Amino acid sequence: MRHITRLLLLFLVLTSYVGMAQRRGQPKKPPNPLQQFLQTQFWIGLKGGPNLTKANPTNLYSTFEGVDFVDDELEKDYDNFKTLGSQVGLEFVFYHRGFSVAFFPNFSRVNFTYHNTYTYESASNAADRVELNYDQKNHLEYIDLPLMFKYDLLREKFRPFIQIGGYYSRLLNANKEVSIENNDTASGATQSYQPQAIIVGAKDIFINSSLGIMAGVGVHYDPGNIRLSFDINYRYGLNNIANAENRFSDNRLAASGDALDDMSLDNLSMNVGVFFPMRFISKSFNSDY
Repeated sequence: MRHITRLLLLFLVLTSYVGMAQRRGQPKKPPNPLQQFLQTQFWIGLKGGPNLTKANPTNLYSTFEGVDFVDDELEKDYDNFKTLGSQVGLEFVFYHRGFSVAFFPNFSRVNFTYHNTYTYESASNAADRVELNYDQKNHLEYIDLPLMFKYDLLREKFRPFIQIGGYYSRLLNANKEVSIENNDTASGATQSYQPQAIIVGAKDIFINSSLGIMAGVGVHYDPGNIRLSFDINYRYGLNNIANAENRFSDNRLAASGDALDDMSLDNLSMNVGVFFPMRFISKSFNSDY
C-alpha cells in the first residue's frame, strides 16, 4: 500500500513538472487586440456656447488728478458676470478607460463693463456742480488653446465627467466703447445730456496673451454613433492683461479721463457639442469597456 501511495505521489509531481515545463516552453498568449481597441477611442467635435466674464482689478488708474473732486479716492464699479460673450471651436479628444485628454482650440469673445463718476463742485456754492458718469464697455476677441484632462464618472449612455486643465489665449482684436452722461447744475438749471459715445480700437492697451487654469463638469450622451455633450467651465486668469506701456497712449480715451486698470479676467462658460468617433463608426465597436 505504501508503494502504491509513493508511486501516486511521484506521478503527480512528475505530471505537474511536465505541465509547468510545457507552459514555460509555449509562447505567451498575446493580448486580445479587439479588447484593447474597445478601450480606446479618438473623438472630434464641434462645440460652443455663451460665456460671462469677471474683471479683477488690482491697481486703478485715471488721467485726471483729484484736486477739486468731491471724493479724493478713485473708484470704479465693475459689472461682474453680466455682459454676455461667446465661444465656438473644435475639440479633439483621446479616450482610454474612462480617462480623456481634450484639446479645444476656439474663437472667443469676452465682454466686461465698468462705471466711474467724476464730480466737480464749486468751493463757494455746493449746489453748483457738474457730474460726469462714464460707462466703459470692453470687447475682446481671443484665440483660446485650452488643454483639459477628463474623467468619466460612469460608463453608460449618460456619462457625467469632471475635468481640469489650463489655457493659453492670444488676443486678436479689442474695442472699447465709452458712453458719457453729463449732469450740470452749475449753469443755473439742472441739465442732463449725453454726448456721442467714444468707440475706439483698443488692442494696444491690452497685452497679446492671457493664460490661466480652468476646471469644470459636464455630461456626455451616447445615443449611437455620435456623442452629445454639455459642460460648464470656470477659467481663472493668472496674468495682468493691461499693457502698462500703452496705458495712456490713446488721446480720445485719455481726454475722457479713463485709463485701463491692471487686471486679470475670470470667465464662466457653457458649451454644447456634438462629437464623432474617428475609428470604426459602428455599434459593434464602441469605447464602453
